[in-house]
Amino acid sequence: MSTLSDLATTDELLVVSDFDGTLAGFHPSDIYDVPINGDSIDALARLSQLPHTTVAVLSGRHLAGLQKVCPLESPVIFAGSHGAETSGEPSGERGPDAQQLSILQDLDEQLEAIVAAAPRAYVEKKPYHRVVHVAELAEESPETAAEICDAAAQIRAPGLTSMRGKNIVEFSVSGENKGTWISRRRTLIGATGVLFIGDDTTDELGFATLSEADLGVKVGPGDTAATLRVDDLAEVARIYQELAELRTLWARRRDGSSRD
Repeated sequence: MSTLSDLATTDELLVVSDFDGTLAGFHPSDIYDVPINGDSIDALARLSQLPHTTVAVLSGRHLAGLQKVCPLESPVIFAGSHGAETSGEPSGERGPDAQQLSILQDLDEQLEAIVAAAPRAYVEKKPYHRVVHVAELAEESPETAAEICDAAAQIRAPGLTSMRGKNIVEFSVSGENKGTWISRRRTLIGATGVLFIGDDTTDELGFATLSEADLGVKVGPGDTAATLRVDDLAEVARIYQELAELRTLWARRRDGSSRD
């Protein structure tokens, strides 16, 4: 397992952050009105300006929604739909094919029938995904929320995968996930070290791809393949701030050495 000090001095650093539950908190009914940790945002912005350092926000949100809610800017990379859509790449512009659309249309009918009797539950539609949200309902009736998630999780279809998270059940017609995205980006930039921080079930696919040269950080409780755990968003911010400071020192020393 690498430490922050190790990552700060690696030749080519890739920093990947989940958004919800990592950079931002939650809102039970409005996914665009979430409290964002400004300290984390500032630290990631600083890191993105350093040499040989790539910063990405990798989220289950669709790309347009992620860019709408996250205040970071280029050169930060935005990867939405668990990596199926990436800013500045063709995947960020094209949508699902005809077969995928057909699967999603059939899924829509089944999911709408499940949530119809619970006004506080709803289905979010993304280009490659559908998500059943029950957070607001869970505050009022945890039992009903669990029943809806149980019913949704029973849906099966060829070409369709599902995963249960925090008050959600998410369906996908894409073969992309956070693990495949991190692996591909690592190869693309030749990363010698990766920091990945996330909080939810879907992030475990990302943690599983990390090597001894990397560091995975799980936010909050739950089983995890990550090598480090923190309690909350404030601790996430401290990690990003410390890494930004250490990487800045490394860059200055490297720049000074190159002039000698």
